[in-house]
Amino acid sequence: MMPLLWQDDHIFAAPDCPAVDAAFHHAQQILTSLRPLLDELPATQDTNALRHLLRTIRRQAEEVTRLAWNAQTYGYNRLSRNGRDEPAKVLLSRGQQLQASLAQLTKPVTLFWLNAPKEQVRLLLQDPELFELAYDIRHARRRQDQRLSLESEQLIEGLAVDGLQAWGGLYDGLVGRLSPRVEGEAMGLAQADNLLSHPDRARRAHAWHAIQAVWAGEQETVAAILNAINGWRNELVTQRGKERRLDALDVSCHQGHLERTTLETLMGEADAHKELGRRALKAMAIAQGIDDFAPWDLYAPPPAMSSVAISLEQALTLVADAFGSFDPEMGAFVHLMVERGWIDANPSEHRRSGAYSTEYAYPAEPRVFMTFEGTLDNVITLAHELGHAWHSWVLREQPLEQRDYPKTLAETASLFAETLVREALYERMETREQRRDIAWMDGERAASMLLDVPSRFAFERTLVAARGQGYVGASQLRAMMKSAKEQWYGDSLCQYDELFWASKGHFSIADLGFYNYPYLFGYLFSLGLYAQKARVGDGFVEAYRALLTDTGRMSAEDLVEKHLGVDIREPAFWQESLRQVEEAVARLERLV
Repeated sequence: MMPLLWQDDHIFAAPDCPAVDAAFHHAQQILTSLRPLLDELPATQDTNALRHLLRTIRRQAEEVTRLAWNAQTYGYNRLSRNGRDEPAKVLLSRGQQLQASLAQLTKPVTLFWLNAPKEQVRLLLQDPELFELAYDIRHARRRQDQRLSLESEQLIEGLAVDGLQAWGGLYDGLVGRLSPRVEGEAMGLAQADNLLSHPDRARRAHAWHAIQAVWAGEQETVAAILNAINGWRNELVTQRGKERRLDALDVSCHQGHLERTTLETLMGEADAHKELGRRALKAMAIAQGIDDFAPWDLYAPPPAMSSVAISLEQALTLVADAFGSFDPEMGAFVHLMVERGWIDANPSEHRRSGAYSTEYAYPAEPRVFMTFEGTLDNVITLAHELGHAWHSWVLREQPLEQRDYPKTLAETASLFAETLVREALYERMETREQRRDIAWMDGERAASMLLDVPSRFAFERTLVAARGQGYVGASQLRAMMKSAKEQWYGDSLCQYDELFWASKGHFSIADLGFYNYPYLFGYLFSLGLYAQKARVGDGFVEAYRALLTDTGRMSAEDLVEKHLGVDIREPAFWQESLRQVEEAVARLERLV
């Protein structure tokens, strides 16, 4: 198989090619033509004329959105492959600026939908084209009292590009240039991260300490990034909260289309069952004969897998077969991703760590990024990101607004895909050792979701509160991280990763706070879905696609109520999923 690299020439030949300038010039022409239309908005009273005006504005704004979206995706993807790609940085910035300009210009439309009388909104949404916006409008109107004046909203959008967004960009650039030295060998962060699942414990420890060393050298920079991002968010909440003061979690729940009650129920059940995660880690420690289980052991493979190496071609076949046994089209989609050059998985210099799935707006094409080096963990990561990509593919014919689903529901398809692959692997295994290897992955996932993710959540709550009192220095951040890890991991670890706040990029996402609990939500929700798969039978494939299709136009509560008939504000749903986790941990304990 040829190396998997993105084939994006039909988007742009290069980040500084002539077609880029031509596209941005065209976008500026559209923005110019939008201005007089927006000036008409306040004076237009006739409902039919108003419908026509809003449709016209929407169509033109959507054309600019597609370009800004594509420019940012293309630029970000290039930077992921090479963090020193200067033209890509310029293009990413241009895309962000264009998006901000559009948002500034069209704020009158946003405020119109927020402030218009309820009956007028109802009449306007009878138009089939405008009805596509109905859910977004109704969701936004729940926070009518948080909106500022038109001038203030436009100012926020404009300042965010070189303010809020720039801090997130600084972090991404930092990730691209850091080069840990593992036993004297310099390498990128992505390669060093992959060594954390190496079978040799000493090798893992060397990699972990090397990663710690480079982040320790940058901890003051990352502290400044976190302070700037959280300071911005806190101040914005203060400015908006003249009538009703929301906190950072309220904002996050609104972004996640999730009720605060549901979140508190979810985290409460995680706390009540955290011993499951600790049991998984203790079982893994026993299997490896380790008395001092450490952060560099969290992703260690089971002992018998020390000689296992999986090729990328084998991994793709494994994932495609597992997907295909559930839904033949889902399996064929994996091959489509390969054939069209929509996966980038080969190591490269100055490559960012981690993995993600993204997409272009037009043509509607998903992309997957990861660094594949032959571990079973890599196979599961591949399944995870291809699950995201399948979600995007299912939504490709929906309006742009409905393709932008909330982060709470974003992890549903990815974690469901993981479950499909792990269960398929388990079923084909013939020996006790082979079954233990799959159960091991279930144990890792249980520990990650019931200990790691909640510890991130606990840390971020503490960070947000502390930032409200003033600047939070690196030493304080280390102490807060240690406390959060200790609270959740307890004695299952002999020491804690005090610099996790620096190395985990999720804390430095500029426009999205608390990107941690969506993983726990998706994990338990996907287990609930998987249980439904057995109950429903053949009809579940179509039901699953229908659920994914609704993720961009329903709240989490309404989605689950519609498709599963369950109230996720109550503990019962989560407890049923946690019983499956209990079975998985018990299976691991038996096998080790």
